[in-house]
Amino acid sequence: MKCYLINLDRSKERLSRMQKQFDSIGIDFTRVPAVDGKLLSTEQLTAVIDPIRRWEIPMPASEIGCFLSHKKCIELIANGEDEYAAIFEDDVTLSANCSRFLNDTNWIPTGADIIKIDTNNTLVVLENFQTIDETGYELARLCTSHLCCGGYIVSRKAAALILSCMEKISVPVDNLIYDPQYELFHQLTIYQFVPALCMQIDADSLIEEDRKKLRKEYKKRLSLPVLIWRELTRPYKRNAHIIGPVNIWIRITTGKRWLKVPFK
Repeated sequence: MKCYLINLDRSKERLSRMQKQFDSIGIDFTRVPAVDGKLLSTEQLTAVIDPIRRWEIPMPASEIGCFLSHKKCIELIANGEDEYAAIFEDDVTLSANCSRFLNDTNWIPTGADIIKIDTNNTLVVLENFQTIDETGYELARLCTSHLCCGGYIVSRKAAALILSCMEKISVPVDNLIYDPQYELFHQLTIYQFVPALCMQIDADSLIEEDRKKLRKEYKKRLSLPVLIWRELTRPYKRNAHIIGPVNIWIRITTGKRWLKVPFK
């Protein structure tokens, strides 16, 4: 299976670290130069941003660069010959067991569009668990939001569909793919690897720093009543996939499992 690694030209230490990890498990990878959003001009940013904003704050330049970097990888998969390929960001820690799953695709369920092999250690709802031979690992259908794009396997067919939704940027790439609030999630058959095969070590990245700055600036522009309502409803919106009455009822009556996906 081809593995694509997203890496900024200036992040040489990260590349070196990832090279050592891939070497240790005997897996080759192809480096995909990341798009540095902070180097994009205002004209370039305007050209790719959807005028209709669908996210809570305006998209920071670093977020746009991340989106475009994943788009480059998705394009490679959509235009390639392999049925499946993997995408990694350069701040993940890989499991020593990665090689047994990245060396072939025989374990992937028929019809799978995406296999999410990372975790951000938040609660998610999963269903239809199936054990992968005698490896101790399982696959399960992802039912709720699980944001992060540190590592995932994409089918060539799904890559073409995802690309069709990436012409203009209105939300971060992980929201686009893994958030039920957006249409694409419901068009894809997404499986979660349990335990996860990789996990990001730098959750508070430069992108997250930019998000925090923009949130502060955006709050200043809001009227007091709007700001109060926004802050009061924020916890529910963030956890609606867990605490929403409908979702609680579904979990109770269908036997779906609610858990934090571990990393092993």
